[in-house]
Amino acid sequence: PSSLQLIGSSAFSGCRSLEQISFPPSLVSIEREAFKECRSLKQILFEEPSSLNIIGKNSFYECKSLMEVSIPTSVTSIGKKAFALCSSLTQISIPSSLTLIKEETFEKCTSLEQIFIPSSVKKIERNAFISCVKLKQISLPPSLTSIEEKTFCGCSSLVQIKIPSSITKIGKNAFYLCKSLSQIAIPSSVTEIGEGAFNMCSSLKQIVIPSSVKAIENGTFYDCLSLIQISIPSSVTSIGDYAFMGCESL
Repeated sequence: PSSLQLIGSSAFSGCRSLEQISFPPSLVSIEREAFKECRSLKQILFEEPSSLNIIGKNSFYECKSLMEVSIPTSVTSIGKKAFALCSSLTQISIPSSLTLIKEETFEKCTSLEQIFIPSSVKKIERNAFISCVKLKQISLPPSLTSIEEKTFCGCSSLVQIKIPSSITKIGKNAFYLCKSLSQIAIPSSVTEIGEGAFNMCSSLKQIVIPSSVKAIENGTFYDCLSLIQISIPSSVTSIGDYAFMGCESL
């Protein structure tokens, strides 16, 4: 109905024959798990001008048939796991009204190939894109200051990523199992690279560690089988356990 303002928690959860839904401009909030496990849902439409502010936690969790989503520019909050396990999702548009991408928002979106992150986003929480196995490239906005734990872990098709000079920290296992990543430039702004950050990046050939880094943590480059060259600056005072173990091309 045109007067609808809120869809409550678990309102349509598990409605497995639902294929399409259109949200009226009056809608302000989609609460947690509202359409969770609606496995036949292929299309969601937001009628303009949209008033939607909130997409709650697990709202579209495991909507396995959902292929494309254009999030309205009015949205300011997307909950944890909102689109997790949407295994057919190939494309999603994130609006410039969003400042935070929460934990596991796009976890195991195994068909997602590209995503544009606007400069309004100030933080991407851990595991946000974990196991997005078809994600090939991503450009991070200069508004970010850190890449959190396991953000891109298991993104096995990721070939290229540009890290902006605003980044100061690369978290634990941030790029773990990014098997297609062949090159990455770490800017001089980075002061901390977490344990296992590039663990099992088996296509990574060379890397330059900036002089701002003081420690190479445990397992940082473990099993980087193709790594043939690495530049370690004099600023580094410690190299952790298994840091380069299994780098058989070195």
